[in-house]
Amino acid sequence: MLLYKQLNADKLLIDDRRGRKIAKINKIHTIGSLGVLLAAKNRGLLAEVLPSLLKLNKSNIFISPDVIQSVLDLAGEEL
Repeated sequence: MLLYKQLNADKLLIDDRRGRKIAKINKIHTIGSLGVLLAAKNRGLLAEVLPSLLKLNKSNIFISPDVIQSVLDLAGEEL
């Protein structure tokens, strides 16, 4: 968060729930990994979010099935 403020960044990349709460208290704009994937698709940098989403899901990062479905819905994709 210190680097975010030093760089005067637009957003802080953070997935940790507790960290997001602290960022919100400090009026820091955040984006998570899944938000980055959606933004990349919307800007034409990714054709699909599904392959990256599946890779994340296979890692030690827990993503609930509901969140996966929400991301796919927002991306206009299906499993």
